[in-house]
Amino acid sequence: MRRGRAEDDPAVLMLAAHDPVDHVLPHRFFELFGSNLNFGAKTIPLLNIHFGPMKFYFTNHLLMTLVSAGLCLLILPWIARSYARRGVEPSAPRGLTNLFEAVLQFIRLQVVQPILGPRTDAFMPFLWTLFFFILFCNLLGMVPLDSIVYLVSGRRLQHIGGTATGNLAVTGGLAICSFFAIHLSGVAAAYRGLVDGTYGHHDHGEGHDTGGAGHGHGEHPSGHHHHGRRGKPPVVAAVLAAPLYLWNFAPHVFRPEPGAGLLARAALFPLDLVMWLFLLLLEFLGAVIKPFALMIRLFANMIAGHIVLASILMLIFTIGTYTAGVTSAVGCVALSCLELFVAFLQAYIFVFLTTLFIGAAVAPEH
Repeated sequence: MRRGRAEDDPAVLMLAAHDPVDHVLPHRFFELFGSNLNFGAKTIPLLNIHFGPMKFYFTNHLLMTLVSAGLCLLILPWIARSYARRGVEPSAPRGLTNLFEAVLQFIRLQVVQPILGPRTDAFMPFLWTLFFFILFCNLLGMVPLDSIVYLVSGRRLQHIGGTATGNLAVTGGLAICSFFAIHLSGVAAAYRGLVDGTYGHHDHGEGHDTGGAGHGHGEHPSGHHHHGRRGKPPVVAAVLAAPLYLWNFAPHVFRPEPGAGLLARAALFPLDLVMWLFLLLLEFLGAVIKPFALMIRLFANMIAGHIVLASILMLIFTIGTYTAGVTSAVGCVALSCLELFVAFLQAYIFVFLTTLFIGAAVAPEH
């Protein structure tokens, strides 16, 4: 039953006019630097993009990234110390330690190890940190810190909180970290293969680190498997690692068979080079699209749920009936449970896809 007209209540008018996306937008606290930062005004003619003076601000999303990073620095070393203590005095993990260790083992054994195999432990520090940082950002966004701080401070402090992963700058930074981890890992794998003398070998049955070069066939440009050859000096391997990773970044469709004559190689080389350049362009596009997809997927999933949640809450004031209030409250509870699941799911998906891309970069069979 209505208690008068909703439009007659000034408080309801203010709430109805409130932007439902306000709580997911970044809010500036103060300027970090940039008032005198000027790279020169430049414009890209075709795209009509103007570059002028730049300013950088400390926002609520930046605050939440620092809080999430602080939680990682506090919790993960604590888990490591407790694990080290149990190595000296064996005992079963209990309480919160047991929960975190279960998640850590799940990421290692069920997500990373089936993809990276013997290389798993080398990437676990990065992948564990990536997972928990994203997870903490997602979970902190579900806590109404801004409302709590606003009420506790006597309505003086606003926007202290928010979902950091609902900001493209944050998810873009995470995607850039994944991009460099993927391709630097591929170069490092090529370097180790050259030093160990295993570069270009496809020893699937031995289960050891073969060290590949990425997306191509993982072979030497000459097309031979130099079994039993000695490794190269570290300086030579460091010089050759990046070019060989690039050489094998795209497949060589017209690569001659091992043992082919010089004339056959000379005849196929132009065709192989032209096709390789075309495929290399496609691989470069894919290398950029992959982290871009990671960025958009995480951002869109985290911001969408919060916008829908705010929209459902505003139905209470828009319709103004008891039925609408109860229905909206039940819907918000159900959606919050779904958001809790999505918070874990998106952290898992980001790490899982990053692991797949790293596996494709370091494994010679890819």
